Amino acid sequence: MIPCIDVRDGVATDPSGIPGLVDPRDVVDIADGYARDGAGQLFLDVVDSWAAVGYLPELLREVHKTGLELLVSVQHGVLPSLTECAELLSAGADALSVSTSLVEEPGRVAEAVRLLGGQRVLGVVNCSGDRQRGWRVRIHGGATQTSADAVAVSRQFGELRVRALLANNVDREGTGIGYDLDLTRAAARASELPVIASGGAGSAAQLADALRTGDATHVLVNKVVHSGRETVGSLSRSLYRHLRGEAG
Repeated sequence: MIPCIDVRDGVATDPSGIPGLVDPRDVVDIADGYARDGAGQLFLDVVDSWAAVGYLPELLREVHKTGLELLVSVQHGVLPSLTECAELLSAGADALSVSTSLVEEPGRVAEAVRLLGGQRVLGVVNCSGDRQRGWRVRIHGGATQTSADAVAVSRQFGELRVRALLANNVDREGTGIGYDLDLTRAAARASELPVIASGGAGSAAQLADALRTGDATHVLVNKVVHSGRETVGSLSRSLYRHLRGEAG
């Protein structure tokens, strides 16, 4: 399970409902709570542009102290110069996510993977649609729909042998209705990469479905834990029971 924190101007975009926080928008405090509750990885979704993230190297150094592996997205998966990427990786990011740039500048992404190594790059496919109509990739944080097919883009990431692939159906974000398992299965089979299910998590049963039948290796959670409705620990325990067939 990978919790996610949305970040703008160096703080969480929405206050967290996790009990006991001194500052509910403090990224380091939230991340530390997730780490103490058993998380091993954290996805930081930084919505600021690359020109506005001068604060980020120091923030990453502080979050890195929690012991969490850090998967970092900046400006909706835009990949800038290798110098800027290297700075964040040196500051504590374990991998930088790429989504928009694979559609707009695939050559730049291929060069970054060659020079940085595939393990330092996380592929992200944001899309809308369904199995019947097909999935179309959305870029710039979902604001722009393209004609690119999500399964074909998943295959491109697989050919690059990046660290993993996050498959996210934007139609389900924040709904709590569960992941698009048709999408996660299609992405896993096309890419042959470990897939992170994203978009729609609301219960441990849905997380278990993604891992059991959705061909996902990891599951991303955001609002369900950020709101304080569940903790990483409580959700993990419920997930374990579901996977053992003791609940659901």
